[in-house]
Amino acid sequence: MTQFKIPLSYSAIETGELLPILQQFEGQPHEAIIDALEKKICEVTNSPYAVALNSGTSAIHLALRVLGVTVGEYVPVSTFTYIGSVSPILYQSAEPIFIDCEEETWNMDPDLLESCLHDLLKSGKLPKAIIVVHSYGMPAKMNEINVICKKYGISVIEDAAEALGATYFGKPAGTLGDIGVLSFNSNKTITAFGGGAILTSSKSVYEKVKFLAAHARESKPYYEHHELGFNYRMSPLNAAYAVSQLPQMTDKVAQRRSIYEQYKAHLRPKGFGFLDEPSGFYSSRWLTTVTLKPGINPLEIQAKLAKEGIETRPLWNPMHSQSAYSKLGAYKTGVADKLFASGLCLPSGGLESITISEICKQVTT
Repeated sequence: MTQFKIPLSYSAIETGELLPILQQFEGQPHEAIIDALEKKICEVTNSPYAVALNSGTSAIHLALRVLGVTVGEYVPVSTFTYIGSVSPILYQSAEPIFIDCEEETWNMDPDLLESCLHDLLKSGKLPKAIIVVHSYGMPAKMNEINVICKKYGISVIEDAAEALGATYFGKPAGTLGDIGVLSFNSNKTITAFGGGAILTSSKSVYEKVKFLAAHARESKPYYEHHELGFNYRMSPLNAAYAVSQLPQMTDKVAQRRSIYEQYKAHLRPKGFGFLDEPSGFYSSRWLTTVTLKPGINPLEIQAKLAKEGIETRPLWNPMHSQSAYSKLGAYKTGVADKLFASGLCLPSGGLESITISEICKQVTT
Protein backbone atom coordinates (compact mmCIF):
# COMPACT_ATOMS: atom_id res chain seq x y z
CA MET A 1 0.00 0.00 0.00
CA THR A 2 1.29 3.43 -0.95
CA GLN A 3 2.16 5.61 2.04
CA PHE A 4 1.37 9.30 1.56
CA LYS A 5 2.84 12.04 3.70
CA ILE A 6 -0.39 13.95 3.04
CA PRO A 7 -3.29 11.44 2.83
CA LEU A 8 -6.65 12.28 1.30
CA SER A 9 -8.75 12.15 4.47
CA TYR A 10 -6.77 11.19 7.53
CA SER A 11 -8.33 10.87 10.97
CA ALA A 12 -5.86 10.95 13.85
CA ILE A 13 -6.26 8.28 16.54
CA GLU A 14 -7.15 10.33 19.61
CA THR A 15 -6.43 7.86 22.40
CA GLY A 16 -6.82 10.55 25.03
CA GLU A 17 -10.45 10.96 24.01
CA LEU A 18 -11.14 7.21 24.00
CA LEU A 19 -9.79 6.19 27.42
CA PRO A 20 -12.30 8.18 29.54
CA ILE A 21 -15.19 6.64 27.59
CA LEU A 22 -13.93 3.12 28.22
CA GLN A 23 -13.38 3.90 31.90
CA GLN A 24 -16.88 5.32 32.16
CA PHE A 25 -18.35 1.97 31.10
CA GLU A 26 -16.06 -0.24 33.17
CA GLY A 27 -18.04 -3.09 34.71
CA GLN A 28 -21.13 -2.42 32.59
CA PRO A 29 -22.45 -4.66 29.81
CA HIS A 30 -20.64 -3.85 26.58
CA GLU A 31 -23.99 -3.24 24.90
CA ALA A 32 -24.33 -0.14 27.07
CA ILE A 33 -21.62 1.58 25.02
CA ILE A 34 -23.57 0.98 21.82
CA ASP A 35 -26.73 2.29 23.49
CA ALA A 36 -24.83 5.43 24.51
CA LEU A 37 -23.67 5.95 20.94
CA GLU A 38 -27.20 5.63 19.58
CA LYS A 39 -28.34 8.24 22.08
CA LYS A 40 -25.51 10.57 21.00
CA ILE A 41 -26.39 10.09 17.31
CA CYS A 42 -29.98 11.06 18.05
CA GLU A 43 -28.78 14.15 19.91
CA VAL A 44 -26.59 15.48 17.09
CA THR A 45 -29.03 14.66 14.27
CA ASN A 46 -32.37 15.32 16.01
CA SER A 47 -33.46 11.88 14.85
CA PRO A 48 -35.99 10.10 17.10
CA TYR A 49 -34.29 6.73 16.59
CA ALA A 50 -30.83 5.45 15.62
CA VAL A 51 -29.30 1.99 15.30
CA ALA A 52 -25.50 1.67 15.30
CA LEU A 53 -24.24 -0.89 12.77
CA ASN A 54 -20.92 -2.22 11.52
CA SER A 55 -20.92 -0.20 8.27
CA GLY A 56 -22.90 2.20 6.14
CA THR A 57 -23.26 -0.58 3.58
CA SER A 58 -24.94 -2.80 6.17
CA ALA A 59 -27.24 0.09 7.01
CA ILE A 60 -28.38 0.42 3.39
CA HIS A 61 -28.89 -3.35 3.19
CA LEU A 62 -31.12 -3.37 6.26
CA ALA A 63 -33.02 -0.32 5.02
CA LEU A 64 -33.84 -2.17 1.79
CA ARG A 65 -34.77 -5.31 3.66
CA VAL A 66 -37.06 -3.52 6.12
CA LEU A 67 -38.81 -1.80 3.21
CA GLY A 68 -39.45 -5.17 1.60
CA VAL A 69 -37.26 -4.78 -1.49
CA THR A 70 -36.85 -8.26 -2.93
CA VAL A 71 -35.96 -10.45 -5.91
CA GLY A 72 -36.40 -8.90 -9.34
CA GLU A 73 -37.52 -5.46 -8.15
CA TYR A 74 -35.94 -2.19 -9.25
CA VAL A 75 -34.26 0.42 -7.06
CA PRO A 76 -33.38 3.80 -8.61
CA VAL A 77 -30.08 4.99 -7.13
CA SER A 78 -27.61 7.82 -7.65
CA THR A 79 -24.96 6.88 -10.21
CA PHE A 80 -22.41 9.39 -8.91
CA THR A 81 -21.46 7.48 -5.78
CA TYR A 82 -19.35 4.78 -4.12
CA ILE A 83 -20.08 1.09 -4.62
CA GLY A 84 -21.43 0.80 -1.06
CA SER A 85 -24.56 2.67 -2.12
CA VAL A 86 -25.30 0.07 -4.80
CA SER A 87 -24.09 -3.37 -3.64
CA PRO A 88 -26.88 -3.83 -1.07
CA ILE A 89 -29.45 -3.69 -3.87
CA LEU A 90 -27.79 -6.78 -5.35
CA TYR A 91 -27.69 -8.42 -1.91
CA GLN A 92 -31.48 -8.39 -2.11
CA SER A 93 -31.39 -9.80 -5.67
CA ALA A 94 -32.98 -6.56 -6.84
CA GLU A 95 -31.70 -4.44 -9.73
CA PRO A 96 -30.36 -0.88 -9.59
CA ILE A 97 -31.38 1.76 -12.10
CA PHE A 98 -28.80 4.52 -12.17
CA ILE A 99 -29.93 8.15 -12.10
CA ASP A 100 -27.52 10.83 -13.29
CA CYS A 101 -26.80 13.96 -11.31
CA GLU A 102 -27.68 17.59 -11.89
CA GLU A 103 -24.98 20.26 -12.05
CA GLU A 104 -26.06 22.41 -9.12
CA THR A 105 -25.36 19.86 -6.34
CA TRP A 106 -23.84 16.87 -8.23
CA ASN A 107 -26.61 14.70 -6.80
CA MET A 108 -29.61 12.80 -8.16
CA ASP A 109 -31.45 14.78 -10.83
CA PRO A 110 -35.12 15.02 -9.73
CA ASP A 111 -36.35 15.35 -13.34
CA LEU A 112 -34.55 12.15 -14.36
CA LEU A 113 -35.90 10.39 -11.27
CA GLU A 114 -39.44 11.35 -12.22
CA SER A 115 -38.90 10.11 -15.78
CA CYS A 116 -37.64 6.80 -14.40
CA LEU A 117 -40.58 6.37 -12.02
CA HIS A 118 -43.06 7.32 -14.72
CA ASP A 119 -41.64 4.64 -17.01
CA LEU A 120 -41.61 2.03 -14.23
CA LEU A 121 -45.21 2.82 -13.37
CA LYS A 122 -46.25 2.32 -16.99
CA SER A 123 -44.50 -1.06 -17.04
CA GLY A 124 -46.11 -2.12 -13.76
CA LYS A 125 -42.78 -2.29 -11.95
CA LEU A 126 -42.93 0.68 -9.59
CA PRO A 127 -40.18 0.31 -6.95
CA LYS A 128 -40.66 0.29 -3.21
CA ALA A 129 -37.71 2.61 -2.57
CA ILE A 130 -35.01 4.81 -4.06
CA ILE A 131 -31.52 5.54 -2.71
CA VAL A 132 -30.37 9.15 -2.98
CA VAL A 133 -26.77 10.05 -2.07
CA HIS A 134 -25.40 13.34 -0.72
CA SER A 135 -22.11 13.24 -2.63
CA TYR A 136 -19.07 14.68 -0.87
CA GLY A 137 -21.33 16.10 1.84
CA MET A 138 -23.53 18.31 -0.36
CA PRO A 139 -27.24 17.66 0.26
CA ALA A 140 -29.32 16.58 -2.71
CA LYS A 141 -32.46 18.46 -3.77
CA MET A 142 -34.54 16.66 -1.19
CA ASN A 143 -37.68 18.80 -1.38
CA GLU A 144 -38.13 17.94 -5.04
CA ILE A 145 -37.14 14.30 -4.56
CA ASN A 146 -39.48 13.81 -1.61
CA VAL A 147 -42.41 15.36 -3.47
CA ILE A 148 -41.83 13.03 -6.44
CA CYS A 149 -41.52 9.93 -4.26
CA LYS A 150 -44.61 10.84 -2.25
CA LYS A 151 -46.52 11.21 -5.51
CA TYR A 152 -45.60 7.64 -6.45
CA GLY A 153 -45.87 6.22 -2.91
CA ILE A 154 -42.18 5.31 -2.72
CA SER A 155 -39.87 5.35 0.31
CA VAL A 156 -36.68 7.43 0.28
CA ILE A 157 -33.45 5.92 1.61
CA GLU A 158 -31.08 8.81 2.19
CA ASP A 159 -27.41 7.86 1.96
CA ALA A 160 -25.80 10.53 4.13
CA ALA A 161 -22.58 8.54 4.64
CA GLU A 162 -20.52 11.54 3.52
CA ALA A 163 -22.79 14.21 4.95
CA LEU A 164 -22.89 13.96 8.75
CA GLY A 165 -23.01 17.59 9.88
CA ALA A 166 -24.57 18.85 6.66
CA THR A 167 -27.99 20.50 6.75
CA TYR A 168 -30.74 21.23 4.25
CA PHE A 169 -32.84 24.28 5.08
CA GLY A 170 -31.75 23.80 8.69
CA LYS A 171 -32.57 20.10 8.93
CA PRO A 172 -29.72 17.58 9.43
CA ALA A 173 -28.73 15.30 6.57
CA GLY A 174 -29.86 11.77 7.31
CA THR A 175 -33.26 12.95 8.57
CA LEU A 176 -34.62 14.19 5.23
CA GLY A 177 -36.07 10.94 3.88
CA ASP A 178 -37.79 7.89 5.34
CA ILE A 179 -34.59 6.12 6.41
CA GLY A 180 -31.20 7.80 6.74
CA VAL A 181 -27.80 6.14 6.57
CA LEU A 182 -24.55 7.31 8.18
CA SER A 183 -20.97 6.03 7.95
CA PHE A 184 -18.21 6.15 10.55
CA ASN A 185 -15.58 4.69 8.23
CA SER A 186 -11.90 5.49 8.81
CA ASN A 187 -11.85 8.32 6.28
CA LYS A 188 -14.99 10.11 7.47
CA THR A 189 -15.06 13.44 9.29
CA ILE A 190 -16.42 11.68 12.39
CA THR A 191 -14.97 8.20 12.52
CA ALA A 192 -15.27 5.08 14.63
CA PHE A 193 -12.62 3.41 12.43
CA GLY A 194 -15.46 1.31 11.07
CA GLY A 195 -19.20 1.49 11.49
CA GLY A 196 -22.42 3.05 10.34
CA ALA A 197 -25.93 3.82 11.52
CA ILE A 198 -29.56 3.98 10.49
CA LEU A 199 -31.71 6.99 11.36
CA THR A 200 -35.50 6.87 11.32
CA SER A 201 -38.54 8.56 12.81
CA SER A 202 -40.47 5.26 12.68
CA LYS A 203 -40.48 3.13 15.83
CA SER A 204 -41.44 0.05 13.83
CA VAL A 205 -38.54 0.52 11.40
CA TYR A 206 -36.19 1.07 14.34
CA GLU A 207 -37.30 -2.11 16.09
CA LYS A 208 -37.14 -4.19 12.90
CA VAL A 209 -33.63 -2.96 12.02
CA LYS A 210 -32.38 -3.67 15.52
CA PHE A 211 -33.92 -7.14 15.39
CA LEU A 212 -32.46 -8.04 11.98
CA ALA A 213 -29.02 -6.66 12.88
CA ALA A 214 -28.75 -9.09 15.81
CA HIS A 215 -29.33 -12.31 13.85
CA ALA A 216 -33.13 -11.90 14.08
CA ARG A 217 -33.10 -13.67 17.42
CA GLU A 218 -36.56 -14.04 18.93
CA SER A 219 -37.18 -12.71 22.44
CA LYS A 220 -37.12 -16.05 24.21
CA PRO A 221 -34.95 -17.58 26.95
CA TYR A 222 -33.22 -19.70 24.32
CA TYR A 223 -31.96 -19.19 20.79
CA GLU A 224 -34.77 -19.23 18.26
CA HIS A 225 -34.95 -17.66 14.80
CA HIS A 226 -38.00 -17.40 12.54
CA GLU A 227 -36.35 -15.42 9.72
CA LEU A 228 -32.97 -14.60 8.25
CA GLY A 229 -30.97 -12.12 10.28
CA PHE A 230 -27.51 -10.58 10.07
CA ASN A 231 -24.50 -9.97 12.30
CA TYR A 232 -24.53 -6.23 11.64
CA ARG A 233 -24.31 -4.60 15.08
CA MET A 234 -21.42 -2.21 15.72
CA SER A 235 -18.71 -3.44 18.06
CA PRO A 236 -18.51 -1.78 21.50
CA LEU A 237 -14.95 -0.56 20.90
CA ASN A 238 -15.93 1.18 17.65
CA ALA A 239 -18.94 2.61 19.45
CA ALA A 240 -16.78 3.95 22.28
CA TYR A 241 -14.58 5.82 19.85
CA ALA A 242 -17.60 7.29 18.05
CA VAL A 243 -19.00 8.42 21.42
CA SER A 244 -15.73 10.28 22.02
CA GLN A 245 -15.85 11.95 18.61
CA LEU A 246 -19.46 13.02 18.14
CA PRO A 247 -19.27 15.98 20.57
CA GLN A 248 -16.61 17.41 18.22
CA MET A 249 -18.82 17.13 15.12
CA THR A 250 -19.53 20.84 14.70
CA ASP A 251 -15.85 21.77 15.07
CA LYS A 252 -14.64 19.00 12.76
CA VAL A 253 -17.12 19.95 10.05
CA ALA A 254 -16.06 23.59 10.45
CA GLN A 255 -12.44 22.51 9.93
CA ARG A 256 -13.35 20.70 6.69
CA ARG A 257 -15.31 23.72 5.50
CA SER A 258 -12.38 26.00 6.30
CA ILE A 259 -10.02 23.76 4.31
CA TYR A 260 -12.45 23.92 1.38
CA GLU A 261 -12.56 27.72 1.51
CA GLN A 262 -8.77 27.97 1.63
CA TYR A 263 -8.43 25.78 -1.46
CA LYS A 264 -11.07 27.89 -3.19
CA ALA A 265 -9.22 31.11 -2.38
CA HIS A 266 -6.02 29.69 -3.88
CA LEU A 267 -7.39 27.82 -6.88
CA ARG A 268 -10.56 29.50 -8.14
CA PRO A 269 -8.61 32.55 -9.43
CA LYS A 270 -6.48 30.08 -11.42
CA GLY A 271 -9.48 28.61 -13.24
CA PHE A 272 -10.41 25.67 -11.01
CA GLY A 273 -14.11 25.01 -10.53
CA PHE A 274 -15.79 24.65 -7.12
CA LEU A 275 -19.26 23.47 -6.13
CA ASP A 276 -20.94 26.35 -4.34
CA GLU A 277 -23.83 25.88 -1.93
CA PRO A 278 -27.28 26.80 -3.21
CA SER A 279 -29.40 28.86 -0.82
CA GLY A 280 -30.53 26.70 2.12
CA PHE A 281 -27.83 24.05 1.56
CA TYR A 282 -25.01 23.57 4.07
CA SER A 283 -22.40 21.04 2.97
CA SER A 284 -20.20 19.08 5.36
CA ARG A 285 -17.42 19.43 2.74
CA TRP A 286 -16.24 15.92 3.60
CA LEU A 287 -13.72 16.22 0.76
CA THR A 288 -12.68 19.29 -1.16
CA THR A 289 -13.53 18.65 -4.80
CA VAL A 290 -12.42 20.68 -7.80
CA THR A 291 -13.01 20.58 -11.52
CA LEU A 292 -10.00 21.19 -13.74
CA LYS A 293 -9.65 23.38 -16.78
CA PRO A 294 -10.46 21.74 -20.13
CA GLY A 295 -7.60 19.61 -21.45
CA ILE A 296 -6.18 18.75 -18.03
CA ASN A 297 -6.45 15.06 -17.10
CA PRO A 298 -7.17 14.35 -13.40
CA LEU A 299 -5.18 11.11 -13.59
CA GLU A 300 -2.08 13.03 -14.68
CA ILE A 301 -2.44 15.45 -11.75
CA GLN A 302 -3.02 12.50 -9.41
CA ALA A 303 0.16 10.74 -10.59
CA LYS A 304 2.19 13.92 -10.34
CA LEU A 305 1.09 14.67 -6.77
CA ALA A 306 1.58 11.05 -5.72
CA LYS A 307 5.27 11.43 -6.53
CA GLU A 308 5.35 14.26 -3.98
CA GLY A 309 3.61 12.08 -1.37
CA ILE A 310 0.25 13.83 -1.77
CA GLU A 311 -2.83 11.64 -2.12
CA THR A 312 -5.61 12.79 -4.44
CA ARG A 313 -8.40 10.93 -6.23
CA PRO A 314 -10.59 11.52 -9.27
CA LEU A 315 -14.26 12.20 -8.61
CA TRP A 316 -16.59 9.20 -8.52
CA ASN A 317 -16.45 6.97 -11.57
CA PRO A 318 -20.20 6.74 -12.37
CA MET A 319 -21.66 3.37 -11.52
CA HIS A 320 -23.35 3.13 -14.92
CA SER A 321 -19.92 3.25 -16.58
CA GLN A 322 -18.37 0.42 -14.58
CA SER A 323 -18.12 -2.99 -16.22
CA ALA A 324 -20.03 -4.85 -13.50
CA TYR A 325 -23.04 -2.56 -13.94
CA SER A 326 -22.81 -1.06 -17.43
CA LYS A 327 -25.58 -3.27 -18.85
CA LEU A 328 -28.12 -2.20 -16.24
CA GLY A 329 -30.69 0.55 -16.70
CA ALA A 330 -29.62 4.17 -16.47
CA TYR A 331 -31.13 7.61 -17.00
CA LYS A 332 -28.27 9.83 -18.10
CA THR A 333 -27.51 13.41 -19.07
CA GLY A 334 -23.71 13.03 -19.11
CA VAL A 335 -23.14 15.19 -16.03
CA ALA A 336 -21.57 12.41 -13.94
CA ASP A 337 -19.34 11.31 -16.82
CA LYS A 338 -18.20 14.90 -17.29
CA LEU A 339 -17.40 15.27 -13.59
CA PHE A 340 -15.37 12.05 -13.57
CA ALA A 341 -13.40 13.23 -16.61
CA SER A 342 -12.60 16.65 -15.15
CA GLY A 343 -12.69 16.43 -11.36
CA LEU A 344 -10.30 15.75 -8.49
CA CYS A 345 -10.57 15.28 -4.71
CA LEU A 346 -7.89 17.08 -2.71
CA PRO A 347 -6.52 16.23 0.77
CA SER A 348 -9.09 17.42 3.29
CA GLY A 349 -8.33 16.07 6.76
CA GLY A 350 -6.69 18.13 9.49
CA LEU A 351 -4.45 20.27 7.25
CA GLU A 352 -2.66 23.47 8.19
CA SER A 353 -2.85 26.56 5.99
CA ILE A 354 0.79 26.25 4.94
CA THR A 355 0.18 22.66 3.81
CA ILE A 356 -2.85 23.70 1.75
CA SER A 357 -0.75 26.43 0.13
CA GLU A 358 1.97 23.90 -0.77
CA ILE A 359 -0.58 21.47 -2.23
CA CYS A 360 -2.04 24.26 -4.35
CA LYS A 361 1.42 25.09 -5.69
CA GLN A 362 1.91 21.47 -6.72
CA VAL A 363 -1.51 21.38 -8.38
CA THR A 364 -0.92 24.52 -10.44
CA THR A 365 2.71 24.06 -11.53
